[in-house]
Amino acid sequence: MQILTLILIFILSFEVQSKPSNVLKLYCNYDPSLIKKEQRNIGFLKYDSIDRTEICRILSCEDIVEINKKSVKFKGKNEYLLRNSWFNHQGILLDDFSMTKTHINIGTFVSQAYFLDSYSIDRITGNTKRIFYRFDDGDFYYKLKRIEKNKDKKYPLYDEKGKISLQTLKALSLEPWETFYFEGKCQVGTGI
Repeated sequence: MQILTLILIFILSFEVQSKPSNVLKLYCNYDPSLIKKEQRNIGFLKYDSIDRTEICRILSCEDIVEINKKSVKFKGKNEYLLRNSWFNHQGILLDDFSMTKTHINIGTFVSQAYFLDSYSIDRITGNTKRIFYRFDDGDFYYKLKRIEKNKDKKYPLYDEKGKISLQTLKALSLEPWETFYFEGKCQVGTGI
């Protein structure tokens, strides 16, 4: 009975220690009238041709942004995950996360569905710029497969975790087919 109790305590303590811990929580509001949409081969869409209500419904103009630290380290560094209305389950692994006294930068790796999210937040004013990239189109998949097969590529496509960063995509001239630009404010929840 004592052995069973010890095993149960060990399992429960392991589960508690393996959960991600919340590092940062922000409450963000974006001004729908400031949303801009850019499409590959077209450029920025005209102000009246953007369905801002639909964009706010899908990508959330009112959002909670959380950064969680995974307890497992990769190559001696902590891994961080972003959770928001779009990446709301376990979160998505961050490619870039930095906090100074005046600024926060957050950038994700490309998700399995080929989406990417980035934030630039002024910690003093709360002014925030969010950019949401969509790479999920046939032209992107075709170019990606061609690059994967190319033995002479200058840059590795995937990092050691099997992830693709925005910098890699830009270096390979792989552009998103849609980019959404948001402006608003993110207010402090925890961690700042």
